[in-house]
Amino acid sequence: MYNNVLYTSLMILLICCSSCKNGNTASKQSKPTIGFTTDTLSIDNVSNKKLSIFVQDEIVMSFDGNQDNSISMPLLDVVRKCKDKNETALYALKNNKTLQIKVVVENELDTIYKYNLSPYYEEDVISSISGQCAPLVSKFSNPTQKIDIKKWLFRKKEHLDDENIHLLCGLVNQLSKTNMTEYITNSTIPIIHSFSGLKYNVISSIVADYYVLYACSSTKEIDEFVEDVISNDFDLCVKTLNDRMECYRQSESNGYKCICLVAINKDWSYKIQPLGLIAIDNLPPTTALSSYEGDVSVIKFPNNVTVLFPQDKPQINGLCDVSITNSAGNGIECNVSFRIVFAGDVKSVTVKRTKKLCYDSWTHKVENKVIDLTGKSSPYTFTYMLHLTDGDNFIPVIIEDNHGNKREFELNERAEFVRNDVPSINIDNNINIDN
Repeated sequence: MYNNVLYTSLMILLICCSSCKNGNTASKQSKPTIGFTTDTLSIDNVSNKKLSIFVQDEIVMSFDGNQDNSISMPLLDVVRKCKDKNETALYALKNNKTLQIKVVVENELDTIYKYNLSPYYEEDVISSISGQCAPLVSKFSNPTQKIDIKKWLFRKKEHLDDENIHLLCGLVNQLSKTNMTEYITNSTIPIIHSFSGLKYNVISSIVADYYVLYACSSTKEIDEFVEDVISNDFDLCVKTLNDRMECYRQSESNGYKCICLVAINKDWSYKIQPLGLIAIDNLPPTTALSSYEGDVSVIKFPNNVTVLFPQDKPQINGLCDVSITNSAGNGIECNVSFRIVFAGDVKSVTVKRTKKLCYDSWTHKVENKVIDLTGKSSPYTFTYMLHLTDGDNFIPVIIEDNHGNKREFELNERAEFVRNDVPSINIDNNINIDN
């Protein structure tokens, strides 16, 4: 009996010890495992605790307790999540190109890692174009970047010498870099009607068997163009780059275009180099809101190449609708009220007073009423004196944009004049005033 009691007591003690040991193990596992290597941050948060990742004093990532908090991320991707690239780069510059990455668990600092940020400068790629277009430059070789950085430093009352400004630009580049190669322009995009008579001088380090310039707004257009060039034995191409290259585009295409150098080999492989931007406008303003073909802000090409259009690109699309709101008068003259709703690329509206809309050469003159919409707000209303007859009256209207494109049509104003011929009336009341 005594031995049984002793055995039972020992078993209970062992179970309690085992439970305590397991409890300690669980307690140890409740803390996240955070690891830093030369280029990677690893977090295994099996306890689902609240985590925050800071670069300097800015929270760049956070996880609440309900999320999967296990991550593995390159440290460069972590620091690139900073919103203010200039401020972060300037801090790194002042601290021997070093940034602090901090991991906070449940509002308590857990780990600090000092990350060395290297500057990034784009390799010099020889490619340029001269002619009627807005030349493109790589975002990280943009000559205006240094000017913008200097202005930013001046506003902060921070003075740096040229060497450190160059280094700061490289650090900003590294923080801003993505897997995309982005091209921008510092010039005004010219507006043309066609490439007739235009020649371009092109310089490029791309080596190929054939070269041709093509203006497009999508990768699909280039694919179709290359297919056509190859099937026609490269008849549009040149074998060496020169200063007399023509540029081609899709038939009847309008809108914002990127001029690309297409370098094709005999084995049908080819490369694309974006060179410049152009706008082609042969379309007058439309009468209804629509999504205009070619109205693009970005063009994406293969191999992660992206062309960005400036926000202040010239307007080449317009909307203009003209209607008659009222007409009143007699058979000789009528005041006709017009209403113009417009937006975008619209210059003027012309109402033509033809001979049919004149009563006679003395009362009215054959002329055009031109409404210059520059500086005016939509909708705009005006009144014009016209002679209308019974029935349909067709009033010619011309809408013109700022690049000479015109749309002509007629407004039909139906009129009906009511004339009452009232006979004279004699009244005899048969009253004798001599009585």
